[in-house]
Amino acid sequence: MLIDELILAEKKIDRTLYSSGPYWDYKNSRAILEIKKKGLNDFRGKTAGIGTSFADNIVLDIRNEFNIRGRTIGKIFSLPLLNRIFNSQLNTTENYINLYLQNKAIVYQNDKNVLDLLKKFKFENTANFGCLSSFKLLDKSYSCLYLDMADRINKLSEIFNFNNISSFFEIGGGFGANIHFLVTNFPNIKKILYLDVVPNIYVGTEYLKSFYKEKVKDYSDLKDLKKISFSNNDELEILCIPPWLIEYVEVDIDHFHNAASFVEMPKRVIENYVKFIRKFKTKEISLISYEIFDPKTTFNPEELNTFFNNELNISWKKTLIKDYNKRLIYLTSP
Repeated sequence: MLIDELILAEKKIDRTLYSSGPYWDYKNSRAILEIKKKGLNDFRGKTAGIGTSFADNIVLDIRNEFNIRGRTIGKIFSLPLLNRIFNSQLNTTENYINLYLQNKAIVYQNDKNVLDLLKKFKFENTANFGCLSSFKLLDKSYSCLYLDMADRINKLSEIFNFNNISSFFEIGGGFGANIHFLVTNFPNIKKILYLDVVPNIYVGTEYLKSFYKEKVKDYSDLKDLKKISFSNNDELEILCIPPWLIEYVEVDIDHFHNAASFVEMPKRVIENYVKFIRKFKTKEISLISYEIFDPKTTFNPEELNTFFNNELNISWKKTLIKDYNKRLIYLTSP
């Protein structure tokens, strides 16, 4: 099984360069437990804690967010009396979650910026795998997350012409939604390198396979190659790799993208990735990150520019729903 291959291989790597870092260590161990227990059918829903922090799932039962130690302690809630109390609280929490999702759907359904994006871009099969954070228009479901991503690409399109991009490299691609959106709207993007940590790369690989089947090359396909490169043709090809396989990659990249995860990595890990971004003769760079950070686990996103010799342009832009009053930082090559 692919997830088992990835877990076993990760135990043998140089963790000083390819570790996910303290921000992700706990989340990854918990996600692996959830994947093996529940599979991926509802990873965007509320019954599993697989995608918390990189997907759009809803946290209902906090026990899904525990690792092995936490779950051992959490068994106390299985005692008859405590179990009845806890389940009663879950019912109450679920009612609040349902109200939150209903209100969020109303906001997105009626927001002018959202409606403009729906006219400009294509959105196909965006609410699969149990997605709850969604809204309906004309009997079609749309993922709120996809609209947020469309807004980011729309803003980046003021700087870059995505119609001229053939090859795309993304580190920390979450569960693959951004790549799915790009391929849907820019069929000229044929060659994609997608890198993420274990188990996120497993989730993203399976998600993309659900759309693109054999066009997606996973760890099993690539692990024994001495040279990982794109095929010399004009067909769609998505290479999904865990961090350590980047050492075997030989490609040229038109556009590199990272959203949020760089600030969650140890700085030595970022420095190593930047070395490869340069090696791939990358023409364009876009980085996006959130405004509020915790210095215990992340760092100020404006510092990202130092990894690129302070050559990136920095701008702060509001997120899609303006009334939420949130901002994202955009760092882009000239």
